[in-house]
Amino acid sequence: MEKAKLLLIFAEVAKQGNMSRAAVPLGMTASAVSQHIRHLERLYGVKLLNRSTRRLELTEAGQVLLHHAEHLVQTMRQADDDMAALKHRPSGQVRISLPTGFINAPETRRLLGTVRERYPDIRIILMAQDEAVDLQHNDADIAIRAGEIAASPDNVPRRLTSCLMHICAAPDYLAAHPVKQVEDLLAAHWLCHSETILRAALAELGLSGRWPDSLTECPSSAASAYYLAAEGLGLTLALSLEIVPLLDSGRLKIVLPQHRIAEKNIYAVVAHAKQSAKNTAVLEALKEVFGGKKAT
Repeated sequence: MEKAKLLLIFAEVAKQGNMSRAAVPLGMTASAVSQHIRHLERLYGVKLLNRSTRRLELTEAGQVLLHHAEHLVQTMRQADDDMAALKHRPSGQVRISLPTGFINAPETRRLLGTVRERYPDIRIILMAQDEAVDLQHNDADIAIRAGEIAASPDNVPRRLTSCLMHICAAPDYLAAHPVKQVEDLLAAHWLCHSETILRAALAELGLSGRWPDSLTECPSSAASAYYLAAEGLGLTLALSLEIVPLLDSGRLKIVLPQHRIAEKNIYAVVAHAKQSAKNTAVLEALKEVFGGKKAT
């Protein structure tokens, strides 16, 4: 690192042709500049400058070293330009971690269309996974998550909307296994993607401490549970925005709609409050497509 600093000073001296003139842009005194040049000459064991009263002349060794010093200056200037571009011009890849069920959400489709239209230099990478990612270790740039998230300096949630949770099943399944009242839920076959979520929902419905007689687990894959439910294999729990296409097509039907389960807040979570231009652009697009309205 010290040698790089000396090379930058040497490049400025060669450019200005004078220690005093070089000292101004370097923010140093002329004597300090001279000391650094002498130190550089000692490091390489060669004379780099012929000093005269009017101008400094490069020796042959100085001309060779200047070539490398100028390359270093150019590399650092390019690094500054690239970092400024990342900060101010939205471009590059943005990795978004989102629950598997969100892949079918209309908001996800609108997000992709909005980013593609407004920011053609941004490339979205969708990482559908129900497990939480480690934003601090750069597993993703943005994580979309449901439920309450504690804010901290290293975990910054931005609320997008709120969303109702429904129990749902295929019409054919309900015709064969009617669910007329809350107690009937315990006799139904469940497709469970999260035991924690199912226990909480049953507790809200007055079934605390009780558990269905029949259950198929779909751990860490909500989308699998929704698909199996649509195929008529049982009941499942889903956020409303995750199953819009299945509800609209009639493949799923809301069970006991008169019994509401507490809505969940949807957040876009980032590791730090300060974000690059590309991440900021995508966060703004997320805020727009979700619109801050409750998904019913």
